[in-house]
Amino acid sequence: MPSADAQRSAFASLLQELHDATMQAGFVTARRMNLSTTDAAAIEHIALAAVPIGPAELSVRLGVTRSSATEIIDRLVRSGHIQRRRDEADGRRFRLVPTDEARDLVAVELAPLEHRVEEIGASFTVQQQRVITEFLEAVATAHREFATDGKPER
Repeated sequence: MPSADAQRSAFASLLQELHDATMQAGFVTARRMNLSTTDAAAIEHIALAAVPIGPAELSVRLGVTRSSATEIIDRLVRSGHIQRRRDEADGRRFRLVPTDEARDLVAVELAPLEHRVEEIGASFTVQQQRVITEFLEAVATAHREFATDGKPER
């Protein structure tokens, strides 16, 4: 059995491989969508968000300034990929909503990958799936905490 240090190193190494593979998949997806990687990532964040996000959250997710996010949003609005809609709860704010065409584009491009990931997940027992889920949730939390220096996200 590997030592705790070797195990941590293996986890870190595998997570780095996953990160690299995810980035490569993002580059390919952008190319297939005929968009820059930043614009494609923005559309994915907007189309896949559980609830509509605003410009400030998009800037955080993309790691760009708010002014850069505004330029990206303007480009995506002009190209018909997203719309700005007033927030119903706070009329001063806007939410970013993908057009049906953009949602379909993202779904078509990501469907093969999502299908393959589902197949892989289904190859594990229910108990293994629970452990994997707990692990991935904890890793995601650790990354978010690292990104905010342990401060709650805004």
